[in-house]
Amino acid sequence: MDHKRIDKLEQFQNVFQDVFGKMKAKQNFYPKTEYKLSNGHITILIHLHHVEKCRASDITNYLGITSGGCTVLTETLLKHNLIQKKRSPKDKRIVELTLTVEGEKIVDQIIKSRVMSFTQLLVDLEENELDQMISVFQKLNQKL
Repeated sequence: MDHKRIDKLEQFQNVFQDVFGKMKAKQNFYPKTEYKLSNGHITILIHLHHVEKCRASDITNYLGITSGGCTVLTETLLKHNLIQKKRSPKDKRIVELTLTVEGEKIVDQIIKSRVMSFTQLLVDLEENELDQMISVFQKLNQKL
């Protein structure tokens, strides 16, 4: 790979990191809820919303945390009745985590808040710029 391309990729990485950091700090991507949830709690809820059910080990892998850290986070969510534990109908040794109705309600609030934040952030972009962003992130998503 030539140096000019490497320089551009480094420039993109720096800008992306800067934008992402500012978005987290200034936008409401981890909004406050009535349960005073941390970013980790919210990430688990959104993950469960996307996958519907998973094991605690799936969460530790997804978040890159220890099983003890996962236990602390999930116990809080269980205490607030935002998630529930169920034995797998296929294998009773496996315990699966799923969202409760209240958990889905909280995730819906978070997603609406994130959509509003993204809309406010990106409202000034031209339609072709949005199309390009969507295309680029779809390619990146497929690689991951």
